Amino acid sequence: VDVAAFIANADRQTISTPPARAFSLGHMLNDHSPMPEDIIAPRILTIAGLLVFGGAPKVGKSDFLLSWLAYMAAGEPFLAFAPPRPLRIFYLQAEIQYHYLRERLQQMDLSDDIVARAHANLVITPQIKLILNEAGVAIVTELIPRHFPDGLDIIVIDPIRNVFDGGEDGGGENDNAAMLVFLKDRVERLRDAIDPDAGVILVHHTRKLSKKQFEEDSFQALSGASALRGYYTAGMILFRPDETMPERKIITELRNG
Repeated sequence: VDVAAFIANADRQTISTPPARAFSLGHMLNDHSPMPEDIIAPRILTIAGLLVFGGAPKVGKSDFLLSWLAYMAAGEPFLAFAPPRPLRIFYLQAEIQYHYLRERLQQMDLSDDIVARAHANLVITPQIKLILNEAGVAIVTELIPRHFPDGLDIIVIDPIRNVFDGGEDGGGENDNAAMLVFLKDRVERLRDAIDPDAGVILVHHTRKLSKKQFEEDSFQALSGASALRGYYTAGMILFRPDETMPERKIITELRNG
């Protein structure tokens, strides 16, 4: 891949920004047009929305996510989550190597029907090794249309930590300014270049909290800068309430619902 050429081309092409708009109270009260269709209902992932999916290391995020995405790609509900149709999903995965990824997928024991409907709709990278800086964004911007030339519904990035770039100042994921650079100039730039209406799922680690802290505000457990929580449209935490038991729980936080 000619990274320099991609960057030069990206610099020449500016993503059009809609003009600022404002609406009166009367206009909005009288607007009874249909609501946009959720990408994943109920309001888990909305049009151009950002979902942050967090969990502690080894809690089962990858296995949960692979199962969930396979069902979304097949157009089938999974637990309480429902897609409106089979979704086109690009999963930028930066942790599991190819052979161990295919082993996990084969051990999921998906039904033949789910596999048949999802097989071309879910595209996964095996442990991609890149940083989402300007060069990395250019590479992924070129890679996705090879699989989805007509656009897609969801871009998944797993995990933030492995691809994080906070800009020229070099701030880490605990720095609010660096996190905003990553979200606006990396993640949103990638999404807007591929499909401005696509939803984004960012997979993230959680830090340890006391049981009392977790019960009071579970989303304080998300690692890194607080700017992340202020930016997303939905959050989801996967956790194990009792370390001696196999059950997991999911908590969601919705800005649009």
